[in-house]
This record gives sequence, structure tokens and C-alpha cells, in this order.
Amino acid sequence: MNRYRTRLSLHIKHPTRDLSPECSVLGLKPRVIWKKGEERRTPKGRKLGGLRDASYCSIELAQESRRSLAKQTEAALERLEPHRAVLRRLSSTGGRISFCVGWFCDEHSGELFSTDLLRAMTRLRIALDLNIYLPDGK
Repeated sequence: MNRYRTRLSLHIKHPTRDLSPECSVLGLKPRVIWKKGEERRTPKGRKLGGLRDASYCSIELAQESRRSLAKQTEAALERLEPHRAVLRRLSSTGGRISFCVGWFCDEHSGELFSTDLLRAMTRLRIALDLNIYLPDGK
């Protein structure tokens, strides 16, 4: 069992496109989504002022887990591979797609991403955002 927990989500940002149709095609329900030009608001709906400068969505792919991050990523890639054309089109029109990882660790930890796994991410034009969280006081 791993000595860390991770949370894996898919983040998509696009300078102009409404991402709702892409989420439907991917068969994934966004946890957070907004369109370029919409009024900025907090997750609870409070107005922040100004307008969104790009469209964005965040889709949770795996609940917080002690399962190997490489295995979670591999499963997500298998799920997304049939939609490679959609992801590549988003990327080629100015979008950015990434796996966002919340890495919660209490001590030294790490994981190997094989060249095959990294190649599969590249084929789908998915970047990797790592956010490492240590317990308070460390």
C-alpha cells in the first residue's frame, strides 16, 4: 500500500470554446465549468466582478485514493483514448488539457511513470500538473 494519497482530475481550458459539448462527447460530468465571457463567481455563486477570460472545466477522474497514481493515470488514459480526436482538436485550437494531481503525503514518496505511460499522455496532448500537499507544520 502506498504511503500517500492522490486525487486525479482532468482540467481543460480553452480561450474561446464552450466546453460543455466536449464534456458530453467524453461522457464525463464536470465538477466545475464556465464559459468565456461569463461573470466571475465563487463556487457558491457569490459575484467576484469581471468576466471569465477563457472557458474552463474540471472533471474528477478518481476519488482520493492510495492506489498507484500511475495505475489511475493509465485507467484514465484508456477511458480517454477513444476520444483522441476531440482532445487533439481542443489542443490544436489553443486549448490546454492536463491531468491535475493532488498528492497528499506524510513522508517521502514517489512514483515511476513509464515511458509508455508518458507517451500515451503525449499522444492525447495531456500535460501533468502536480500539486503536492504536506501536513501542516512540515
